[in-house]
This record gives sequence, C-alpha cells and structure tokens, in this order.
Amino acid sequence: MSDATNSKNVIGNARERARKTAETAGENPLALLAGGVALGVLIGVLIPRHSKEKELLAPVGKRLADGAKAAVETARDAGKAELNQLLPAKDTARETVTHILESAASAAKKAAAKTD
Repeated sequence: MSDATNSKNVIGNARERARKTAETAGENPLALLAGGVALGVLIGVLIPRHSKEKELLAPVGKRLADGAKAAVETARDAGKAELNQLLPAKDTARETVTHILESAASAAKKAAAKTD
C-alpha cells in the first residue's frame, strides 16, 4: 500500500468515527452533557487552587451551602407538616379504634342476645 492510500484510509476512518460520534451525541444528549460535567469536575479537581481563589470563593461557597441547608430544612418541615396533615393524630386514631371495637363488641352482644 502506498502512503497516499494509507493516508486516505486514515482520513476516511477518522471521518467515519467522527460521524458515528456525532450521531451518538445526537441520539443521547443527556449522556453527552453528563460526560461533559464529569470531565469538568475532573479537570477542576486536578487544577490546584490559589490562595486568592480560595479567598474570593469561600464566601460564595458558604452562601451556597447555607442556602442548600435552608432548602433541605424547609423541604423536611413541609414534608412533616404534610404527613401530619394526612395521618390522623394519635388521640384521634385511638378514639376511632376504641369506637370501632366498642361497636363490634356491642354488635356481638346483641347478636348473642338474639340467639339466646
């Protein structure tokens, strides 16, 4: 094989691979996005931070962490409130069960009295 033929084959293979990669990216853009985010995180972890960067970004990180914590607490409180609203109170549930049992006992006594 000549160098020219070999070069054409390499170029053809590269074009085919590029086309397949573009098709795959078009079919699954979320995977492409996730891969890009993962690559960005990896690069960010590998690049060392400078003291000036730490100094400038520390307040931003603290604000983000505080905001996330507040959001989690708010969501937890809302969830608890929703559960408390949906589930009957313990006293109400106890009264309901007691009433059901008393009604069942009364009905059983009446049924037993009728058979006597």
